[in-house]
Formats: sequence, structure tokens, C-alpha cells
Amino acid sequence: MKTTTQPITILVVSKDPSVIESTRTTLAKEKILKLIEKKVTSKNLFPVIAETQPDVILLDFKFQKHPFDLVDKITSEYSMCAVVAILSESEKVDSDRVLLSGARDFIQYPYQSDNLMITIKRVIELLESSQDHSSLTSVLNTNVKPKNTFTVFSPKGGVGTTTIATNLAISLHKTLKEDVLVIDGKHLFGHIALYCNLRTGNSITDLIAHAGNLDERLIKQVVVRHTSGIHILPSPNSIVAAQGIKPEGLFNVIQSLQMVFPNIIIDGGNNLNENTVTYMDSSDKILLLLNPDIASMRDARLFMEISTTLSYPKDKTLLILNLTGRKADVKTEEIENILKVKIFGKIPADDNLALSSLNEGVPILLKKPRHPISKALNDITKELVKIEQTSKTE
Repeated sequence: MKTTTQPITILVVSKDPSVIESTRTTLAKEKILKLIEKKVTSKNLFPVIAETQPDVILLDFKFQKHPFDLVDKITSEYSMCAVVAILSESEKVDSDRVLLSGARDFIQYPYQSDNLMITIKRVIELLESSQDHSSLTSVLNTNVKPKNTFTVFSPKGGVGTTTIATNLAISLHKTLKEDVLVIDGKHLFGHIALYCNLRTGNSITDLIAHAGNLDERLIKQVVVRHTSGIHILPSPNSIVAAQGIKPEGLFNVIQSLQMVFPNIIIDGGNNLNENTVTYMDSSDKILLLLNPDIASMRDARLFMEISTTLSYPKDKTLLILNLTGRKADVKTEEIENILKVKIFGKIPADDNLALSSLNEGVPILLKKPRHPISKALNDITKELVKIEQTSKTE
């Protein structure tokens, strides 16, 4: 583990002299970041990695043919190194595939503003959480965030992430008697405002525009307080605004929100992209929703494989079984045996209640507080609180 006097080492893998020189110039602004001055070729790449053991590998996707295979090989053989892909504007269309291949993040070249530094900062924070690089974040002046940030995600659509995220937030607010923020992480087709019957023009884009200069006053002006007591940050009102949200700005916004709200629930939806990964990186736990059916099980297993390439520890992901209690359901024991993970919580099915709750804009916990679904959500909340309270005392 590094000490505060040891630099963060970075290896640039590129055959383009302009990429190497631009990276050298940019990194020179931070004394704690050290560029490894080694000429890398296709033949000596892996011996150089083995010799230098870099913290971060900046991989130019033009370095050689089949870059996705190269990322997979690097991350498989040198899991302690975080790969950040360097992409041109035209290559950004493959950004989702880049992340799925095992890269920790990506950066567009030519570098824009401080994006390279911000990207490396995100990667170092992940190293800190997964490999105990606690000194690295202190060197980069990163504030310690609270321990109650959760992303609700399902790789399969229609599983109910919005319903679960919103109701868990209400339950958490009632349990802890603390402020809770719900972020609609489905930037294109988010429904949390609709689900809570909110009519507002405010959205996360109002904060993205001020990502580098946010304070509590501005944040409180943008988030909307719901009648249940929780605060809500809706998704954008237009496709253009949603497409303008990039990981760098989003990461800064999340950090600022974590300094204001001690508890945050994020509706991550079911689309795994760079912004979803940014939410997950910033979360202490990922609540992975699945239905008791074969398709959900397959998708959940695939996500768990992907989470390994993202360097997430196994205990970061908690499985929640939704819509249980039907005759055709796959048994809980079978699901646990196949996925080799214990189910963290189970929520019973009641399609009529879920539909009426959505149509009326009244969350289930407010509409039917004594319903089995409400009880199951409260039980999950209690277990989450136990986990986070335990982590704070360790």
C-alpha cells in the first residue's frame, strides 16, 4: 500500500508522440502523479507492466488492432492496474463496450480542460475503496463521503427499480430520521417525478451546469422536497439535456451531493453505461434487483461478472428478489445455488397495487403502509442500516 509520500504511477501506452507529450504536460501539474518514462511497444508491453507495476494504465485505443481483447488481457493478468482508455471523438461510440471489456474508465483525446485529472481522480478513489489505497484520496484532497449511498440497478428492464428506490428512500428517512435524497439516474427515461406526482422543471442538469462550483444553497434550490419528507433530484426534461451529461461533471455533482445529504438512493435503471458506472463507483452498495425467473438470473450473473472487471468487491452488490410469491417462480434456494450469492431481501408481488401506486403518484409505503410489500421494504431498510452502522465502527 502506498504512503502519502509515494506518487501515483501512470503508464501511457501509445505510439502517438503527441498523446504521450500531452499526457506528460497535463500530469506535470500534479506532483503526486508520476508518469513512467518507458517506451512501450506491442512486444514489450507486458514486460513493462510487470516491471513497473503502474497504478493506472492510460491505453490509447489506436495502439494496436483489437483493443478490446488487449484490455481484457491486461485486466485479467494485472488486476491491480486500472486501465483508462484514451478514445478519439469517433471512438466514443464504443464507450459502453470499452467499460464492459474491463477498462476502469475512458477519456477523450485531445484532452479537454481538466478532464484527464478528474478521470484519474475517479479511478484512484475506486482503487482506494477496493485495494485500501486510503492515502491516495487524501493526497488528492478528496473529502470523506458518508456511508449511505446506494444504487438500485437491474440489468433486466421492468423489474421495478424506480418503485424500489423511491420506497426505500421513504423507509430510510422514517427509520433514521435524517435527510434522504433520491436521484433519478435514468437520465433519458426517468419516472421518479411522475411516480411521486411532482410537477417541476428542476433536474440534475441544473447542477451539472455548476459542477465545479456547487454549494449547499444551490443544491437545496434545485432538489425538490416530497410530502413524505424525502428530497428528489429528477431526471432531465429533454433528450438533448440528458445526452449532455458526462461522467466528469456527474462525478463532481455526486461528490457535492454527498456532502449535503447523509443518505442517497439512486435509481440506476437497467441501462449499463458510463454514467451508471459513475453512480455505482460513488455508491457504497449496489442493490441488484432480479425477478425469480431464468432471464433475470442470467442477466444478474452477467452483471456480477462485469462487476468483477470493474474491481468491485463481492460484498458491494446485494441481491434483492422482487415480485416473489407466484407459482411459476424459480425457488430462492435454486437462485442462490446458481448465482452462488445469498439473497439479501425479498419483495412480494402485487401487480394491482404497484400499478395503482404509479397511476396515482402515491408511493406504496404511503398508500399501503401495512401491506406486505411495505413490510418487506422496511425489513430491507433495517438490514441496510445494520450493514452501514457496522462499517462505520470498523
